[in-house]
Amino acid sequence: MQAMKLVRVCGLAVALTLSVSAQSPYDAALKNLKFRGIGPATMGGRVDDFAVVESDPRIIYVGAAAGGIFKTVNGGQSWQAIFEDQANPSIGDLALAPSNPSILYAGTGEPNNRQSSSWGNGVYKSMDAGATWTHLGLKETHHIGRIAVHPSDPNIV
Repeated sequence: MQAMKLVRVCGLAVALTLSVSAQSPYDAALKNLKFRGIGPATMGGRVDDFAVVESDPRIIYVGAAAGGIFKTVNGGQSWQAIFEDQANPSIGDLALAPSNPSILYAGTGEPNNRQSSSWGNGVYKSMDAGATWTHLGLKETHHIGRIAVHPSDPNIV
């Protein structure tokens, strides 16, 4: 009886040792990987806001802290820059008009500036889903962090 217990304990110890020292396929694949910083180094790649068309959630607008506005019409499979011709690429907020999703407002100047993005120069409005933009003013505000559009009158912001 004592010998059987000893064999079981020894067998368990050998099994545990083998399982700890055995290398899994994941260990072999990961052993040469080293941790490294891959950016963004200056924090300029941050996303500040999303605006999604409720009636068609495949249409998404993304405002970047220092990179303008991007739009997808296919749920993120491809993106197009739609604010690249404007004077200031620092986006603080995006707002779609609830009554008309073709009307998009963009506040420039991210509110959490980290010296990696420029101050903003006010608010912009697009009446054609980001194809063209009109500067509305508020140039000296520097940071537009929130825009609210009236539920039924897209001209009240």
